[in-house]
Amino acid sequence: MELDLKSARALVANELLWPRVRDYLAAGKPLLDFSEPANRLELLGKDTRRQIALWLEALPKAAQWKTVVDGATVRQLKADYPGVYPEIFRFLPYFAKFDLAMAADQPEVLKCLLKLKFHDAFALCYS
Repeated sequence: MELDLKSARALVANELLWPRVRDYLAAGKPLLDFSEPANRLELLGKDTRRQIALWLEALPKAAQWKTVVDGATVRQLKADYPGVYPEIFRFLPYFAKFDLAMAADQPEVLKCLLKLKFHDAFALCYS
């Protein structure tokens, strides 16, 4: 990706974004178009990115999880989706307007998730 002078100045002037971009580039990672919110996810910590990925993976499955009553299955879901199951049920009404079958492919779902659950990531991605 090529960065023109105007875009580079805007990037460096962004006090929230620039320190993370600087550290990202110092780690030898390739320059991305950080004007795209989805690319800004790369600037987040590994654990945060993992949690976001778990939530995006879980959203399409949550409707069928509502019927799970078997204790062993519940324990397995809690182990496989720590921090997500069963908390996801509190957030489902906010996602009712989306087609959750393809949650990971919809930028609006990501934006809603970050706004509801990952406030710092939302601020970084949509500042």
